[in-house]
Amino acid sequence: MQLSKYTLGLVAAFLFSAAAAEDPSPQHVQWMKESGELQGKIRKNVEVEASGKRLAALYQEVGKFWAARSETGKKSAADIVQGGNALAQAAVAGNAEGVAAASKIIGGGCRGCHDAHREKISDTVYKIK
Repeated sequence: MQLSKYTLGLVAAFLFSAAAAEDPSPQHVQWMKESGELQGKIRKNVEVEASGKRLAALYQEVGKFWAARSETGKKSAADIVQGGNALAQAAVAGNAEGVAAASKIIGGGCRGCHDAHREKISDTVYKIK
C-alpha cells in the first residue's frame, strides 16, 4: 500500500503534535503547587519575606529544569528568582510599593512561561508544550 505525500504529512504532523506535549514530572508538579501556595501567602500578606526567599530558592531549581529545554522557561525562572529576592528585601524594609513591584515581576515570570509552555488538557490537568 502506498501512501500519498499528503497522508504522510498528516501522519507526521499528528505524531509530532502528540509527542510535543509531555506530562510534567512529579517534581515539576510539586514545584508549581508550592509556587501557588507561596503566592497565595504573598497575596494575603502572610509570611511575605519567607515566601519571597523560598520562591527565589525554588525557582533556582525550576531554572535548572528549563535550562535544557527552553530559553523562555529559563528566563522566566530567572525573573522569578529576581522578583523573589526583591520581594523579600522589600518586605523586610516595610516597602509596600517594592512588594507590589516585585510581585509583578514574579507574576510576569509565571505568565511568560505558562503562555509558552503550559497546555491545558482539562480543568485540572496540564501538560508541558
